[in-house]
Amino acid sequence: MTDDLKFSQEYIGILGSINSAGWIVGAVLHRRVLKSLTSKALLNLSIVLGTLATAAFLLLWGEASAAVINFFSGIAGMIAFVATLTLAADYCPQRSEGFAFAALMSITNFAAALSDNIGSFLYEHLFHRQLDPLILVSAALTALALVFVPLLRLGEKQPGEPARAAGAGGF
Repeated sequence: MTDDLKFSQEYIGILGSINSAGWIVGAVLHRRVLKSLTSKALLNLSIVLGTLATAAFLLLWGEASAAVINFFSGIAGMIAFVATLTLAADYCPQRSEGFAFAALMSITNFAAALSDNIGSFLYEHLFHRQLDPLILVSAALTALALVFVPLLRLGEKQPGEPARAAGAGGF
């Protein structure tokens, strides 16, 4: 963003704030609009939105597009975050929700650090400092998660409904 699009460090920080505003809107959308979706539908929606939000970075051309893309990326990120945490809480043993959350956050942080390092390596050594192929790989791997959703056997379980009550299979 600084080399090719000539964004200042200040504007990149503002983009982080815009992304955070998207997270807030995503939380409100989840609470007001998406709460009636089944866990399976919410998980599938979060994967599709994540794939589209990632692929949208291919359209990054200036400050205005960066603001819009980061805002919608924030919305998609929050919907995925809520879907994932709700699913984990629904399937963890009773009274171990805190441990499940801590374990999931540890895995998430490890995966983020690993993906940053792998992405950096690919950018430098395989894609010859071209960002578009890296965006495509990221979007494709996000979309690949759709293949695994049926393996969870979520059925018609609603988010927040314990798996024991729903009689769902799963973990």
